[in-house]
Amino acid sequence: MNDELQIWPKYYSNQLIVNKNINSSIAIVTGWTKKEDVFKELSEKSKEKISVIGQLYSKEGINFIIRNLFLNPNINFLIITGKDLSQSLKEFKSFLNKEKKSFIHEEIPEDKIKEFIEYFSKHSLFLEPQEIDLAIKNLNQLDLPKKWTNEPLNFEDHLAKSVNAFPSEKVGFRIEGKRVPEVWLKVLDRILKFGFEKMSAYGEKQRELIDIITVINNDDPDNPSLPSYLYFNKNDLINYYPQMMTDCVFEGVEYTYGSRLRNHNGINQIKGIIEELKRENYSRRAIAFTWNVEKDCKNVKSPCLDLVQALVQDNILYVTAYFRSNDMYRAWPQNTYGLLKIQKEIAEILNLKIGKLVIVSCSAHIYERDFLEAQRMIERHKPKLECEIDPRGNFVIEIDDEIYVKHIDANGNFLQEFKGKNAQEIRDQISTFITDAAHAIYLGTELHKAELALKNGLKYIQDQD
Repeated sequence: MNDELQIWPKYYSNQLIVNKNINSSIAIVTGWTKKEDVFKELSEKSKEKISVIGQLYSKEGINFIIRNLFLNPNINFLIITGKDLSQSLKEFKSFLNKEKKSFIHEEIPEDKIKEFIEYFSKHSLFLEPQEIDLAIKNLNQLDLPKKWTNEPLNFEDHLAKSVNAFPSEKVGFRIEGKRVPEVWLKVLDRILKFGFEKMSAYGEKQRELIDIITVINNDDPDNPSLPSYLYFNKNDLINYYPQMMTDCVFEGVEYTYGSRLRNHNGINQIKGIIEELKRENYSRRAIAFTWNVEKDCKNVKSPCLDLVQALVQDNILYVTAYFRSNDMYRAWPQNTYGLLKIQKEIAEILNLKIGKLVIVSCSAHIYERDFLEAQRMIERHKPKLECEIDPRGNFVIEIDDEIYVKHIDANGNFLQEFKGKNAQEIRDQISTFITDAAHAIYLGTELHKAELALKNGLKYIQDQD
């Protein structure tokens, strides 16, 4: 056996069921259905024929199927099966149907992609799990090549350029915006700039920030603004929502967030939140958990979303969610829309206005496989200047014998006034009423101009040279 096959599979070996028998020649892709469940139902004869079996959670994983199969030409047939909760199997099928896909790694040569498609478009089956045994039996009667390609090929890894993390506050990164996509771009930017690089449980590196606090203040999960650069569309969201909005546990899936929130040992916790707030809208006990202490403390597949809490102030419903672990590139946007959907459900039943959604992502990370694409996303679509309306208000600056600064709210209502002889005196008074960095820089510039005008007897008008 050559060196390439000795190290096979190169990618995600700890997440695959692998048969070390070199004569086994079939690979099974199980989508979201647990690979162990599919493997367990196969006959012993079928198991002997299986070289590898693994799950495909996202379309990005198609790249690693291609890479692993080029490294092991003995695998000459593919069987694709299982639940398709993220449309990854649909993407794989369209890829084999020769539809060009932008997510394929540029390090895999075009001619090799063509070779892969030409072979496996004719030597793959999309089946229900119960059909696999018979299909494998029938495959024994086919005249399949011993190798689907000539020699093992090891393509250059698809990695972002190594960048050292910049110094930061280490924990507690607050990011706010009106829409999910714009907040998402800021999240990716912060993790790539300041994230700590370390290994993950999946055998690949990750960049991680501790406690990213995202705040969404105006997005509708039923009419979302979904720019074309996102890797999912409205239909994908519609397919995702049942995982949050129903207690259904799909075949082959251990649990969904919806099943834990709406049928946790027989308790519908979302209904409980609604009833609690209907009884006392000032309650601090309107809370739901997904964590099952008995099962999840040692469960490698324990829920990432652990807690959802609702609070009411001034007839406005605010929701806070806590994730112990959050894939901020592949999962956070859909997670956020799902939580917005729950918030809207509760608010409409209780006839409340919808307030901000807060998500605390304790381990907020991006996996190495997504570094480069996340960087490209930032460069192409994130505005250079991040500027939000400061929730603590705005400031009107004027000069007379001193610098006068009026503090007003978002509707223009007067709140208070500050005065001082120079910019520093004003800065020391207003600093606690500013949350946005761009707003602070702007005010510093304007106060410096006001100070120069006051000292030199010049006319000062805010926002003018």
